[in-house]
Amino acid sequence: MESPLSAEQEEELVNLIAQQQPVLRVLIRAMVPGRADCEDILQETNLVLWRKRDSYEMGTNFNAWAGTIARFQVMAWRKRSQANRLQTFDDEVLERLVESTCERWGNLPDRRQALRKCMQGISEDNRSLIEHRYFTKSSLADFAKAQGQSFASVRKKMERLRASLRDCINRQLAQETD
Repeated sequence: MESPLSAEQEEELVNLIAQQQPVLRVLIRAMVPGRADCEDILQETNLVLWRKRDSYEMGTNFNAWAGTIARFQVMAWRKRSQANRLQTFDDEVLERLVESTCERWGNLPDRRQALRKCMQGISEDNRSLIEHRYFTKSSLADFAKAQGQSFASVRKKMERLRASLRDCINRQLAQETD
């Protein structure tokens, strides 16, 4: 059976799926307690995304489409787990987790853009700390030592930076909706 998507559209969809792996992982992880189970469900989700590629309308909200499929994969996993008598989340708890995660996930591109803007407004020292924390494998303690600062002071600075960036992102998003 030939796909109604062009080769270019299929390539674009492959790129979307690849780019959104971290986000899908977070969404599934919010609903599933075990890391191994999460990875299995993510792989199943990827297979279903590809099988159902013809149902995705290019240009629409990919996150919503993929998130719905991931949610159904988690529900299928839960049924299998219950059949095997494994402990899983209560249905109400799962629904709340899904709602909360989907709310945050739905506007992820806007949040990323807001973060980029907010990062431009912080000092080079603060940017260096943020980049170290999220893009290197060395610890915050190592960073503190290299900077000649105490771990406690660097940790506190990091907490303040996170709060400041979160507030900045929320202000940016609020401005966009006004």
